[in-house]
Amino acid sequence: MDYPGKIASVVFTQGCNFSCPYCHNRELIPVNSGTFPPGPLFNYLERNRLLLDGVVITGGEPTLHSGLPDFIKAIKALGLSVKLDTNGTNLQMLDYLIRQDLVDYIAMDVKSSLDTERYSLTAGIRLTEKLLDRIKESVRLIIGSGVDHEFRTTICRELVRLEDIDRIIPDLHGCRRYFWQQYHSYNQDKVEPVQFSPYPEVQAKQFIENRKSRVRILFRD
Repeated sequence: MDYPGKIASVVFTQGCNFSCPYCHNRELIPVNSGTFPPGPLFNYLERNRLLLDGVVITGGEPTLHSGLPDFIKAIKALGLSVKLDTNGTNLQMLDYLIRQDLVDYIAMDVKSSLDTERYSLTAGIRLTEKLLDRIKESVRLIIGSGVDHEFRTTICRELVRLEDIDRIIPDLHGCRRYFWQQYHSYNQDKVEPVQFSPYPEVQAKQFIENRKSRVRILFRD
C-alpha cells in the first residue's frame, strides 16, 4: 500500500509545517528536541535488504530536514528504491532531490483546490500566496520530472467539497495518477478535534467515473 508494486519499510520523520485537522500522525507535527540514531535503522535495512525493494520516507514533512539528501543516499547505497511522501511546500528541496536522482517515486498531497482560503482550511494553517505558489510549482515540477509519481487528496466532506476536486483536476493535467483517499476516523484511543466524515463510496466512485477522461483518478479506501 505504501509503495506501489514494492515491498517497503516506512520511515516517519518528525515535524510538519501543516496542521491538518484530520491528520492521523498528529504526534509527529511538533518538533521536539533530540535525535534518533540511524544505526539501528540501517542495521535493520541491511539485514532485510534481500526481502525489501525500497523505503518510504514520510512524516510529518520529510523535506523540512536539511539532512534528507544524505539520508537518502545512504539508503540507496544499499540498493533500495526510495519513495518520498511530501506536501510540496519545500520546492527547493524537491527540485534538488529530483535533479540529483535521489527519489524513485514521489507522492504529493494536494489538500484542496489551490486557493488560499480552501487550502488553509484543510492544511490547518493560514497559507500565504507565496507558499501556495510554491505548492503549485511543486505540482508542475513533479509532473514534468520524469519521476514516477502520484498525487492524492483525502476526501473529507467537512473540508473538501466536490467543487474543490473539480478545481484541482486541471492543475493535475498530465500526472501519472491521482488518488482519492477516503477519510478514516482516528483510532478510538485518540480524540478528534471535530467530527469528520467520508463521502459515501458510491457517490465518490460515480464522481470519479464521470471525470476519468480529464485525469487518471483512482479510489483508495
